[in-house]
Amino acid sequence: MTCSDWRLHQPKVDFNRQIGQAMGVAGVDLVALPGPDGLLLASRGGEWKAAQAQVKLLAEAHDAVAISVVAHQKCAGHAVDDAQHDKDVAEAARALKEALGFGGPVYALVATYKSDSDWGLKEVGRF
Repeated sequence: MTCSDWRLHQPKVDFNRQIGQAMGVAGVDLVALPGPDGLLLASRGGEWKAAQAQVKLLAEAHDAVAISVVAHQKCAGHAVDDAQHDKDVAEAARALKEALGFGGPVYALVATYKSDSDWGLKEVGRF
């Protein structure tokens, strides 16, 4: 589950590859929506339920061995400072693992901003 921000999904960034490398998997399905690390806010409860259903469908259909929640710095969908992104994405990853009863690891990742076409990726938690 990642942000839908176009900057992350342009060919030069190769975000799928970065996420796959961080989780040690060859392929990555994406559920993309604005500010996924903000889905636990009460005002976004409907989005949270819908995102869970989408992740569950893909995880079961493709026998997922790992799941990730990926936030990013400079996010319009969840406009908070970098420290809050780290905290919120960890909480969202933990909550997703619990909600789905997923047996494998669920990663909390943050895309770190260098420029609109250059992003790093850091792990802030694994549950």
